[in-house]
Amino acid sequence: MAEGLEISTRAYCKMMMHAAKYPSSNLNGVLLARADEHNRVCDTIPLFHLTVGLTPMLEVALSQIESEAGDSGLVVAGLYHAHDNITDNHVDVFTQKIADKIAENRPKALLVTIDSKRLSSNIESTGLIVRRFSEGKWSSGQQVKLEHETTTLACASALVQKRIFRDIVDFDNHLDDISQDYLNVGLNMKIDSCL
Repeated sequence: MAEGLEISTRAYCKMMMHAAKYPSSNLNGVLLARADEHNRVCDTIPLFHLTVGLTPMLEVALSQIESEAGDSGLVVAGLYHAHDNITDNHVDVFTQKIADKIAENRPKALLVTIDSKRLSSNIESTGLIVRRFSEGKWSSGQQVKLEHETTTLACASALVQKRIFRDIVDFDNHLDDISQDYLNVGLNMKIDSCL
């Protein structure tokens, strides 16, 4: 049986908010973890909702994120993504290539698909499909646990109901206006206050 994965409230809420802000877009972001933790995602950084297929932008984003995350003792542990079609949960070629690149640098890298048809203003289940890279291939069936199951789902639901998801900034937004904080420090504080 696969090892369990824990996702922090902050990481989960930011994934759900990114998906809620751009429900009709393909989107992606990176998962962050402490360098010595393979089974806990502590944060995410939303990447793209417009330019998911532009490799130069991705390289710039990953380079900048790796530098900033490293300063905080974090590493890029994987990738999350969602499709513009709510019934689509497959891993497309571009997403696969990004995930494979991350797996080159991170043993046991993660690839998380947001199951958009499970999203609503009252989130009742994680709605995540998790794959882990191990022994040269991606395997599904990864068990997922939220840091504070009931509280995390309630927090994500409240952020969606209050439309706070409009405040999330991804790297696309940052490229349009570099004063926008793709690290979402202010939003992180709002999420952390749910606990």
